[in-house]
Amino acid sequence: MGARRIPAVQAAVEIMKDEGADTVFGCPGAALLPLYAAMERTGGIAHLSAGHAEGAAHMADGWARTTGRAGVVAVAAEPGAVRLLSGLYAARQDAVPLVCVTGREASAPPAPAIPLRHAGYRPPDLVRLAGAVAKRAERIEDPARIPGAFREAFRIAREGRPGPVLIDIPADLAGVEIVCGPGPVAPSAPGAGPALVDGVWSPAPGAVLPLSAPADPAGTGAHWALAELAELLGGGSSADTYVVSGLPEASASRPGASCPGTARRHRVPRRNGPPGWEVPTAIGVRKALDSRGERAAEVVVVVDGRGFPLTAGELAAAAQYEVPFVVVLLGGAEGADPFTDPVKLAEAYGCAGRDVLDPADLRSAVEWARKEAVSTRRPVLVEVRAERAADAYDGLPADPVHTRAYGT
Repeated sequence: MGARRIPAVQAAVEIMKDEGADTVFGCPGAALLPLYAAMERTGGIAHLSAGHAEGAAHMADGWARTTGRAGVVAVAAEPGAVRLLSGLYAARQDAVPLVCVTGREASAPPAPAIPLRHAGYRPPDLVRLAGAVAKRAERIEDPARIPGAFREAFRIAREGRPGPVLIDIPADLAGVEIVCGPGPVAPSAPGAGPALVDGVWSPAPGAVLPLSAPADPAGTGAHWALAELAELLGGGSSADTYVVSGLPEASASRPGASCPGTARRHRVPRRNGPPGWEVPTAIGVRKALDSRGERAAEVVVVVDGRGFPLTAGELAAAAQYEVPFVVVLLGGAEGADPFTDPVKLAEAYGCAGRDVLDPADLRSAVEWARKEAVSTRRPVLVEVRAERAADAYDGLPADPVHTRAYGT
């Protein structure tokens, strides 16, 4: 095939597809219309719309951890796009390869030096802001540069210690036709394993890890719930289980015990994740499993109750795009947020939920949630409010300050 004359952004989309991206996670905006149009023309790449930019980054992060390929994020460069930085920082800390595309409405000459109070609307300078948390952040000023920038972005995201790369593209340049060579360049080789697990490199994407709970001699705190969950998720199923959680875990099985059949337990942890990262990350993990035909595998989120409300809105995206998983919320009567009912919140987003007020009911509630997630193809929430599950994270006393201190 000879040289072709195509829109610059279409060349970028062909490179994304070449690099193994089958889903783009992002926030829609007018500046991204050329990208969407190119994706429609090319085919083979789906778009999942997140509630906000941070959630999109965590979704791509979960997808990348599960596939071993670079995840793709696309966000319009609007004020809310600044939230993207939290997701990029987390990916950089955990060595997860991401390629982030930010769409800008139009290229423009530098703004005149006028007092800020007299200035009109200006989109955030994401290239400058992301420079501190990304491996590279580049603003495109020549449409002919777009294909090369994308190919380099995937290479840089993977090589050495993996991490995020950001490309900022004005919409008017994205649609400009350029002359492309006879065919795409061979994609860069995938990394050996992007995620950090408990402070050491994972031997491979989706490494098998023991599911556990630390010893709790006093029999109090959330450790009883973690131990019971570990035992419950460790057996009774022939399908793989992916546990997305930042809570401490250790071996759940007795010495010599093993999962039935060929089932394996995978842990998707976080080194320095912001509060609430678990739900959007689980969406990315689930989409990756579905895209490679592992619909029987299950995804379970085990999350502290204080961080859950921050990104709970992404449950709406999971319901819309039929992304099923189980969320086990460890709260407790003493540490619960008096202004938020997680079960009603989940129901408001079109998902099912159930309270656990008696420790004896945890097993039956989780089993119900696992079946409900499969039948509805939506997330299902189990909120553990039994007294022994209080203070899931660090034993902070239940007072108004700690109740709202999501970042601690």
